[in-house]
Amino acid sequence: MGIVAGNVAGERPLDEAKNVTERELFRVSTQLFKEKGYRGTSMRDISAALVIKTSSIYHYINSKEELLKKIALKGMNMLLDAGKRISAEQISPAEKLQKLVESHTKLICENLDLFTVTLRELTPSNAASFWEEIVDHRDQYEKIVRGIISEGKKLGAFREIDERMAGFALLGMINWIIRWYNPGGSKSPAEIAALWFEIFIGGIKRAPADK
Repeated sequence: MGIVAGNVAGERPLDEAKNVTERELFRVSTQLFKEKGYRGTSMRDISAALVIKTSSIYHYINSKEELLKKIALKGMNMLLDAGKRISAEQISPAEKLQKLVESHTKLICENLDLFTVTLRELTPSNAASFWEEIVDHRDQYEKIVRGIISEGKKLGAFREIDERMAGFALLGMINWIIRWYNPGGSKSPAEIAALWFEIFIGGIKRAPADK
């Protein structure tokens, strides 16, 4: 899987002879972590895939763990940025929840390698040096989800339900996409998101008889 990439303006080449960029390092590392697992991938595997010397990689990063951190934080920041934006919109809690499900689903489906690594390979042992930072990002996103559900309860749109457990159920349902999603399959990200939202909102919205 040799890669020789053209340099994009503003990007620093890792290896002048091969003109391999940081973007290529990130992309190839993510792909290998997904295919072989984080622990099953060596820096030599990465350099071989890029057709560069292993020493060239260390011009940009200090360790394999640092690569995992960059991958994980990119994915988590994508979710967090979208969640913050949606949460601040002046729309109903149900509409916020629908947008969040759509955004989360689309991000995973369009960045499948990235989120597979983030959700599958990110463990306390693999991410020992930056685990607290990961937990902080995770907690911030879960707080946004719980906040939307709590808002819906206060307004009478959602029934009385444990928002923490409901949030876990919703995120678990969406995140499990990495286990089965096929970009060439019969369902588009939008169709999957619509189905997930329909299932979830049907379980938490307050029925007319409950009001």
